[in-house]
Amino acid sequence: METIELSRKQLYDLVWSTPISQLTQQYAISNEGFKKICKKFEIPMPPNGFWLKLKYNKKVKIEKLNPIFGGIDKIVMTLREEGNTINVDQTPLTIRTKEIENDPNAPLTVPETITKPDILTIQTKDYWKGKIKFNSYREDNRIVYPIRVGENCEKRALLFMDTFTKLLRYRGHTWSKEYSYTGVLIDTVFIEIDLREASKRIPPTTKYGSSQYIPTGELIFKMGKYSGEREWRDGKSKVEEMLAKIMAKLEIYAAEEKIQKERNRIWHLNYEAELKRKEEIKQRRNEELEKFNKLLKLSEQYNKSLIIRKYIEAKKEKAQNENTLDQETQEWLNWANKKADWIDPLVNYEDELLNDDNK
Repeated sequence: METIELSRKQLYDLVWSTPISQLTQQYAISNEGFKKICKKFEIPMPPNGFWLKLKYNKKVKIEKLNPIFGGIDKIVMTLREEGNTINVDQTPLTIRTKEIENDPNAPLTVPETITKPDILTIQTKDYWKGKIKFNSYREDNRIVYPIRVGENCEKRALLFMDTFTKLLRYRGHTWSKEYSYTGVLIDTVFIEIDLREASKRIPPTTKYGSSQYIPTGELIFKMGKYSGEREWRDGKSKVEEMLAKIMAKLEIYAAEEKIQKERNRIWHLNYEAELKRKEEIKQRRNEELEKFNKLLKLSEQYNKSLIIRKYIEAKKEKAQNENTLDQETQEWLNWANKKADWIDPLVNYEDELLNDDNK
C-alpha cells in the first residue's frame, strides 16, 4: 500500500476541513484509528454536531492547534487503494471476520428449518431419540454435537450447529474428538467446542431449601479452555448472527496455536540438544579426569621407583664402603630392585605376591 507523510498541521487542517467519514475513504484507517492518531499527536478534533452546524451555516468553534509538541512531527498515513475495504489499524480478527462475511458462498444464515442436514446433525438427533447409544463415547468413532440445552431450545441449537458445521466444512475444517472431548480440527489444531443454554438461579423459598436453576432460552457458544477460552452469548445480537466472528476467531486461534506449538517443538529440540551437549561434555570431562588421575598415579609410582632405586644404590654403596656386601645383603638388593621394577610403570614387573591394587 502507498503511504504519505503528513505534519501535525497538515493532519489538523484535514480533520477540520473534511469529515472523518470522508477521510476514511481516502486513507486506509477507521474512524477510531483517526481518533487515536489525533490523540497521540495532540491534534484537536471537531466535536459532535460540528459538521451539521456547518451545513446549516450555524456558528461553530474551531479549536486551535498547539504548536508546542514534544514528539516527532511526522505522521505516516496509508492511502486507500480502490476497492480495498481493509483498514491498516484493523485487528486480524476484524479482517478475517469481514473476509468471511463478504464471501457470497459462505453459509452464514441460520434457516428456520434444516435442509440437507449434516451427518452429525442426523447422528445428534438419533442420539437424542435413543437410536444411538455409546458404551464409551471416548472409544467410539461417532461424533454428536456438544449441546447442553433444555428441550424447548433443542431445535434452535440444532439449527445453529448444523449451519456452523456447514460453514466449518466450507472453510476446509472438520469436527474431531480428543479423548472424551468434542471439538473442531483446524489445520491439525484441536479446539474444544460447547453450546449450552444459560440458566437463571432461583433462590430457595424455605430456610432449608435449595436453589433451583431454570433455563433462560439464551444460547452460549464456547470455544477452547483455560487461557484460550472464549464465549459468545445472546445479547443485543443472537449467536446465529455471530457465525462469521466465531469462525474467524477459531481460525486465528488455530493459526496462533500452531505457531506456538512449533515454537514449543523447536524449544524442546534445542533443550534436548543442549542436554545432550552438556552430557557429552560431562562424559568427556569424566574421561579426561580419569585419564589424568591415571597419569598422576603412574607418575607417583614412577617417582616412588626412583626413590627406591636411589635408596638401593645408597644401601649398596654403604655396604661396599663398609665391606659388608655379603650374600644376605645382595639378596635384599635383588629383592628391592624387583620391587622397584614392580612399582615402576615403565617396567611393570609382575610380582608373585603383590598386584596392581597394592600399588
